[in-house]
Amino acid sequence: MTHENHKELLAASALTALDAADARVLSAHLESCSECRSEMSNWEETAALLALDAEPLEPSVRLRERILAGVRAEARAASLASDRVPADVSQSDDNVLAFARPPRKPLVSFGSFGAIAATIVFAALIIGIVLLWQKNRNTQSELARLTAEMNQARAELDHQRTMGELLTSPDGHMAKLSGTNVAPGAHAMLAYDKSGHAMLMAKGMPSAPEGMAYQLWYIKDNKKMPGKVFTPDAAGNGTLEDQIPAVARDAAVFAITLEPKSGVVVPTGSIYLLSSS
Repeated sequence: MTHENHKELLAASALTALDAADARVLSAHLESCSECRSEMSNWEETAALLALDAEPLEPSVRLRERILAGVRAEARAASLASDRVPADVSQSDDNVLAFARPPRKPLVSFGSFGAIAATIVFAALIIGIVLLWQKNRNTQSELARLTAEMNQARAELDHQRTMGELLTSPDGHMAKLSGTNVAPGAHAMLAYDKSGHAMLMAKGMPSAPEGMAYQLWYIKDNKKMPGKVFTPDAAGNGTLEDQIPAVARDAAVFAITLEPKSGVVVPTGSIYLLSSS
């Protein structure tokens, strides 16, 4: 049984609707799966809340009248049958056995009415659980999306704060990288200090093809030294934090090329961004 098959049993288990075999299988799976244990806890809480919140359902007037009419019809039929039996039949012959009168069935009808009401309540309970489960899934998805956006915003603020600290430090430097003819709308800022600690923020970068990324280069006396790689987001924004080699911290040229995602030691792709010398 797959993980998804086990997840399909959780709702039924919360309603104690599993047979013994499925219950044993699910119990064994829950011992080793924290995700299903968490979802099982949510199902049990939902079932408990619905059970506490459920209100008795009042049958419709039409249903009540149909049941009572059936009871009255049975009562009249039994009464007519009784009137047709001679009063002295049981006494005419000692060898003749008197048949017992068939019992009336009003309680059976009311029992059926109770079963119908119970079925309606159970159906409403199942529908309520499904709706709450769907709402819970949607809420979890929205929460995950908001969390991702918050983490991204926090990361951007951290990068901006770090770059601000580099730019405002007494030994801070900044280089501007402009887009070439393959990326005319792109630009980037590279801030670094005398220790070589550097922060790059790029904007307007074209989307990198599958398996490719952008790589930073430090160029000094025509010697090209590789930096780290980064992949821009859907808006074309990208950041990276790197350590500039000691020989490239003074009067170096900075460039960004498109390379394999793992990075290379010698540039092979086109130059997308380039600083002035």
